[in-house]
Amino acid sequence: MILTTGLMRNAIVMPEKEAIVDGDYRFTYAQFAGRVAKLKMSLAEAGIQRGDRVAVLMLNDFRYIELLFGVTALGAILVPLNYRLAPEELAFILQDAGAKALVVHREFLKTLPYLREQVPTLSHFVVADEGPADGEELESYEAWIARAPDVPLCYSADVHEDDVAGLFYTGGTTGRSKGVMLTHRNMVSNFYHTSVLTGVSQHSRYLHAAPMFHLADGASMVSITIVGGTHCVIRSFTPKALMQAIEAYKVTSTLLVPTMLGMVMNDPDFKKYDVSSLERVTYGAAPMPLTLLKQVMREFPGIQLVQGYGMTEASPSLTQLTAEYHVVSEGERDERRLLSAGKPVLGVEVRVVDEKGQDVPIGQVGEVIARGDNIMKGYWNLPEETGAVLKNGWYYTGDMGKFDEDHFLYIVDRKKDMIISGGENIYCPEVENILYQHPDVMEVAVVGAPDEKWGEAVVAVVVKKAGSTLNEQELIDFARGKLAGYKTPKRIAFASELPKSGAGKILKRHIREGFWEGMSRQVN
Repeated sequence: MILTTGLMRNAIVMPEKEAIVDGDYRFTYAQFAGRVAKLKMSLAEAGIQRGDRVAVLMLNDFRYIELLFGVTALGAILVPLNYRLAPEELAFILQDAGAKALVVHREFLKTLPYLREQVPTLSHFVVADEGPADGEELESYEAWIARAPDVPLCYSADVHEDDVAGLFYTGGTTGRSKGVMLTHRNMVSNFYHTSVLTGVSQHSRYLHAAPMFHLADGASMVSITIVGGTHCVIRSFTPKALMQAIEAYKVTSTLLVPTMLGMVMNDPDFKKYDVSSLERVTYGAAPMPLTLLKQVMREFPGIQLVQGYGMTEASPSLTQLTAEYHVVSEGERDERRLLSAGKPVLGVEVRVVDEKGQDVPIGQVGEVIARGDNIMKGYWNLPEETGAVLKNGWYYTGDMGKFDEDHFLYIVDRKKDMIISGGENIYCPEVENILYQHPDVMEVAVVGAPDEKWGEAVVAVVVKKAGSTLNEQELIDFARGKLAGYKTPKRIAFASELPKSGAGKILKRHIREGFWEGMSRQVN
């Protein structure tokens, strides 16, 4: 099934159904499909062809949803960009993808001169806001829509469900970002795997509050469109913006990372809003602290909570802890289940295996692997990295977990060298590579330490070169200009030496354990 199919169907069978609510913008499914058809035509007239990459550097916006369907209907590939990245990081992704067009919000126009210089493949710069584009070299998204003729929406005849629809960049353990290739089949399959458990329907009014560049929210662009629900959009998250939108748009469901939920719980005004329409909140992208989960359950007793566990490579869902298991009681079993990632979603096989790929006994820790039509096609232009994680039809996640006797999955640690801070994946070698550029740094090990607000914080343990007077703030300032803010170390600890194995390898696990002493698990 091609992504466009659901939108085409709804434009015919429910043309007057409200599809999009974004501030003053309101579109029915007929209007939504009409704008996507115009966008597809304008992209083609601009020279975008099947297989070309169209990058998006935007905050949340209804146009993001249009781009997903317009680009992929043409057979081109959407490349969502994390707007929190530093210009150097954005340039690398655009270079690696060989992007031909870049669609931006005005907030990011100041980065365009640098990106234009660094990425020679870019031939179109499109401003996705109301009004004319700034400058002769910039094109206007709305002008594209306005000048295109009215035509029925269809997808190009040469588009196949196994074609890559999206290129989603995630951090790499080698210190470089990797483009995850997700096909039409991958993304539509993820909808089928999860829709029965989440109860999404044409009556759903879903609020895009988490960043749309994140696949956790991006998957909802697909699911809500397929079932004919209503997309409600806020440009960026704040607790007040979230609560105001729920009240104004009569939102029934949304997805939030634990950090967002914590900010809502700590906002003194969150009880002043009418959120009686809200039926379901899905949370994920980072482990949920048990104390925060219990607080949310107390404050919103009538709302169903669903936890999702997965990753970009799985489009993204592998397991869900559904609403019936969000129970607070005196029983140890219920309490324990709240710490789990739930059970595999329909249509996805999940196993826990040892280093030989054999299933481990119940209760024993091993690597989590998965198989299903949602699993990625591979990493863009990285055959060796692809082969390292896709083996005999199974995706090796790098997460360490265990099953209990009732087949609830518990994620206990990460085999990958990764930190999750506020829902963002941060790969330690990427940060280490930057810190090693400082002339006074001899050795460095970056680990995640528990943080009450963000779940984990980036901490670097550094050995200085002899005679160096380098201090913590100097090194943080050095990294800040080269890394996104959320990747920049929050703390630098200096040491005379780092623990090493007999072969001379830095024992980062020993370093990490020092920060997690007394914690029940190595994720927060």
